[in-house]
Amino acid sequence: PHFCSDGSFNVGEGKLYHSMLWLGPRGTVSPLHYDPLDNLLMQVVGNKHILLYPPDKGNGRDIDSTGSWHYAGLNGNQYNTSAVDVENPNYEEFPKFREAPIPYECEIGPGDVLFIPSKWWHHVRSLSNAASANIWWR
Repeated sequence: PHFCSDGSFNVGEGKLYHSMLWLGPRGTVSPLHYDPLDNLLMQVVGNKHILLYPPDKGNGRDIDSTGSWHYAGLNGNQYNTSAVDVENPNYEEFPKFREAPIPYECEIGPGDVLFIPSKWWHHVRSLSNAASANIWWR
């Protein structure tokens, strides 16, 4: 889209980086994670439920994730992926998750587009068989 390639919008440098098509059945989950680049999630078929948490101050690989509410990088996860199941958190194992910011919550359906800013934490669940696309840009 024009929004992603036009630097005058002051969203990154306006350079398309990558795109991805996602297909999955009802119940498919993308666990809590963040993307290092701004992106658009475009829903084509079906509905998805999304939780969005604001980024940490200074968020990145240099942060000690074990001391943060999201526990990113633990239990074999990548540095940008949380070990916490946000739909059923284990507060004994992850007590700092109680300190998580209150998430923004939304549901998207066919034709909807959601802007997810760089380093915003998000959890996605398909509420039906679904097809969507993401585009990331610098």
